[in-house]
Amino acid sequence: MEASDHHFNREDRSRKWKRIAAHLRDHPEDLAIALENMDRWETLGRVHPEPIRCWRERIRTAMASDAGMNALIGFLEAPNHDSEPIKSCSPFVGLPLRADARPAS
Repeated sequence: MEASDHHFNREDRSRKWKRIAAHLRDHPEDLAIALENMDRWETLGRVHPEPIRCWRERIRTAMASDAGMNALIGFLEAPNHDSEPIKSCSPFVGLPLRADARPAS
C-alpha cells in the first residue's frame, strides 16, 4: 500500500468520537441530522435495524433532557468503540465537523 492510501490517513476512532461529542455539545440541534440519516436508512430497507433502534433511543433521551445529553456525550467520548457494536453504524455522517476542531492527541 502507498502512503496515500486512506487507511494510513484515517482519523483515530477515539479522536473521531470525541470530535463528534464536542460538536454535539455545542450544536445539540444537529442530532436531527442523525435522525434524518436513520429515517433514510430505514426507508431504504437497512438489513440490520437493531443499531438504528439503539441510536434512536440514545438520541431521543439526549434530546429530552440535559442528563440524557450528558449520557450521550459520555458514551460518545468513551474509548468503547471496540466493545460497542452500534458505534460501527454511526448515524452522525453529514455533521458539519470542522477539520481544525479535532481534539489534541
